[in-house]
Amino acid sequence: YSNGTHVYVGAEVPLNRRLMIEHKFFPILSGGNIFHVWLGEAYPDPEALLKVTERISTKTQVGYFAYTKDLTICNSCGRVSFLLHEKCPHCSSSDVRWWSRVTGYYQDVSGWNEAKKRELLDRYRIRISRF
Repeated sequence: YSNGTHVYVGAEVPLNRRLMIEHKFFPILSGGNIFHVWLGEAYPDPEALLKVTERISTKTQVGYFAYTKDLTICNSCGRVSFLLHEKCPHCSSSDVRWWSRVTGYYQDVSGWNEAKKRELLDRYRIRISRF
């Protein structure tokens, strides 16, 4: 089961297929829904992002969507890194915080309940260049 109209976050469903499933719900709901694109690469290709954005915007009924890059923030050196890391890639400190999108906005993962933290780890992230 899944909350809302989303395909289960951990399902390895290609982005095109997820779009075709989830976009059908946007015109019949009065709001509160979002199409998530969880990115699995630190530096996605800008041209590929543009192509995906154009496809979502012109070929689907999706009204609200977001690209999400998970962030690791080091409490020791203050550096921000893309993706989730147990240790800071810059100074190797394990004193790090994760930030990600829970709904429509980013926040510190430490404040999430255990189910949302598990969902974060289960998310199927895509390589935008393979779209």
